[in-house]
Amino acid sequence: MGLTKGFTIVGRAAIAAIVSMFLALSLVLGFWLHSSYISAIMRGEDQVTATAKIVAANAIWINSLARQTLSRMDDAFGTTEALPEGERIARFNAATAELPTTATAYVVAADGTLLYSTDRESSPADIVDQTYFRRLANGAEDHTSAMTIMRNTDRHVFLSAARIERNDRFEAVAILAFDVGMLRSIWDAASLGPGSTVSFLRRDGKLIARYPEPKEAVDLGNYVLFTDYMRKATSGSYVSVSPVDHVKRLVAYRIVERTPFVAIASAETAEILKPFWTDVSIAMLIVLLALCAAVVGGLKILSLAHADARHTGELAEALRTNQVLMREIHHRVKNNLQTVMALIRLQGLRPETVQRVNERIVAMSAVHEQMYGFDQFSSVTAQQFVPSLVRTLVGLHDRDIKLSFEIDDIRIDADKATPFALLLNELLTNSMKYAFVGRTGGHIRIRLLERPDGKVLLEVADDGIGYEPVATKAGMGSRLIKSFVSQMDGTYDTERAEGTVFTALLSIAVR
Repeated sequence: MGLTKGFTIVGRAAIAAIVSMFLALSLVLGFWLHSSYISAIMRGEDQVTATAKIVAANAIWINSLARQTLSRMDDAFGTTEALPEGERIARFNAATAELPTTATAYVVAADGTLLYSTDRESSPADIVDQTYFRRLANGAEDHTSAMTIMRNTDRHVFLSAARIERNDRFEAVAILAFDVGMLRSIWDAASLGPGSTVSFLRRDGKLIARYPEPKEAVDLGNYVLFTDYMRKATSGSYVSVSPVDHVKRLVAYRIVERTPFVAIASAETAEILKPFWTDVSIAMLIVLLALCAAVVGGLKILSLAHADARHTGELAEALRTNQVLMREIHHRVKNNLQTVMALIRLQGLRPETVQRVNERIVAMSAVHEQMYGFDQFSSVTAQQFVPSLVRTLVGLHDRDIKLSFEIDDIRIDADKATPFALLLNELLTNSMKYAFVGRTGGHIRIRLLERPDGKVLLEVADDGIGYEPVATKAGMGSRLIKSFVSQMDGTYDTERAEGTVFTALLSIAVR
């Protein structure tokens, strides 16, 4: 039972240590993963915000290029007087000479006739019925279209167009068509990942351009960007599911001042969180390795605990055996002393001599009885031992003696217990023999007090007739008292004060 209990306690301690280790490890890994997550989000925000600034810069450039080119095309159109066709074409060529390859210029007359085009590979389509054309024909000065599909080429483009009029009369429309694919260079340079996008939006929510290109035009007027974020700030970032392809992204936006554009850059949240998920994988590997180590360590600890508990059980059993043996030894010593007492009585000695010898043997026997009776083999408890011994010794004399005790909680060293018991016997025998002559009763007071210096004060006092110093010093009892006190590294004194008072300072306490 004791072995199992010890094993259980150690096993629980091992489990508690392992659990504490995992809690500490989890706390550290949790803090690390939280920091990793915050770092990944902040890094992603920095990247999409920087890309949105680049997109905005390109929007400014496109807007400026469109205004300047359309203004030059207006000038190249000339007056209301008809110009020779060759001269007008030359003037339009000069006005559009600096256009990038991703832009195509057109001039369409009020009746829908194509007057000029930089597109050499396809014929123009009729655009008179287009919304932007009708708006310009009805008086609008310029217009930026949402993403549209060129009827003659099926290209995804957005248009910047301006009204050409002379003498308040609508004459033609100058048009620049920008290929949506022009945003790819920005997308490539940004390196936001395969799920990222760069876009131009119009301020009414219409999609102007986007890369990767969507399958069709999109109206984002009811999207959270326009219903919430743009109403609060001209730039910022947020996380949302795209209404175009339903992918969750981190989005950065900037309203481009003095243009119709809103610049957008976004990155897929899964891509942004890749470093975080890498750290999660590392953390899981650490936990797995720690778990394996904990299991191996736990099994080793439990094995050692089992061996230690078994060894402890063996030691406890050996201790119990030793206690039984010690108890048996002291019991046999007591019995042998009683046998000695019986042999002494058979020797035919004087009764007084037999009485004195028996009292000394009783004192020694009491020490061994205390040890085996209370399993106190290294020391004896004064509060138990002294009153029991004194009452036994006094009871041998058949007198009505009142006893009083004042004893501190002192443990008397086993090596000093026998001389201490013999000292008490000699003192009590002297009191019983000499103090109460002519009396049937008396009072004996025993005090045993521990002093701060570690010494023990023994005081044995009676209310008898006192003593004669000369006669006392010459007796056998006095020589024995001196010998016993010396064995206990002590000093003593005897005085007469309303009886006899014996005082000794002894080194008997276990420290």
